[in-house]
Amino acid sequence: MVAVEKNLNPPKGIALVILAFLGFSIMSAFIKLCSNTGLDIHEIMFFQNLIALIIVLPWVFHGKKVSLKPQYPLLVFGRVITGLISMYFYFVAIKFVPLVDATLLQNTTPIFIPIIAFFVFRKKITLKMWTVMIVGFIGVTMVLHPGKGAVNPGDLIALLSGFFSGLSTVIIKLLDDKNESEKLIIFWFLAFTTISMGIWALADWTTPVGNAWLYLIGAGVFMALFQLLLIFAVKYASTTTISPFIYLSVVFSGFIDWIVWNQIPTLLTVFGATVVIASAIISALHHTKHNIPVHHK
Repeated sequence: MVAVEKNLNPPKGIALVILAFLGFSIMSAFIKLCSNTGLDIHEIMFFQNLIALIIVLPWVFHGKKVSLKPQYPLLVFGRVITGLISMYFYFVAIKFVPLVDATLLQNTTPIFIPIIAFFVFRKKITLKMWTVMIVGFIGVTMVLHPGKGAVNPGDLIALLSGFFSGLSTVIIKLLDDKNESEKLIIFWFLAFTTISMGIWALADWTTPVGNAWLYLIGAGVFMALFQLLLIFAVKYASTTTISPFIYLSVVFSGFIDWIVWNQIPTLLTVFGATVVIASAIISALHHTKHNIPVHHK
């Protein structure tokens, strides 16, 4: 996605991306609260994406008429599937590990992109990028706390989420080059996820009760706000400008962990997070210079 020059307003774009990832962190907290009620992850994703779809639909059909028939159906399907898998793994992870750990590991996307871009675009990985990736993954191992014994499977699942988010991002780059409508991509992602998760949820359906409804509505509303605010952000500022602020979601998640669950990150986690975020920002800035989007949920 490339911002239109006449609309550039970097402070506004930065403010919007900060709000977008604050919304992402709040959405994640609602998902974790939903999981703690005993609801199945497929049912949670069904309601969340259904609510988000209802909110986003007016924007999809507002203004210039957009065809919902993909010009490149295989690429759109690939983006939908990789995005769904990334989201699924992330939501599974936050059920078992602190929100800040899952969010950090999910945000390793820019560290994976050079490897993915090598296989997809045949882009050579420079020595600088190899160094950035190695340092980034050293930071990841600090967050995983391998010295404490077996690594929590939830952390590895969150890391897989980051990898599939990288795949999704690269496919979005291909779609962007082919001028596929962003409205179409978001519509099919939300619609397919709603339908597929709804069918899957029927196998173990539990009707939500009490606070579960509030958590589901919150997850859906903030999912929609995240998507829309991020889209508006890149209309006012370049991805180079806004990419460093994406990682504020880790900070927001840390505060939510502390306030809601009274979980305080260890010093090793904080140090590892700093290393990962620094590596990801360097990698992200490198990608934007080469016209590769750095992040897209």
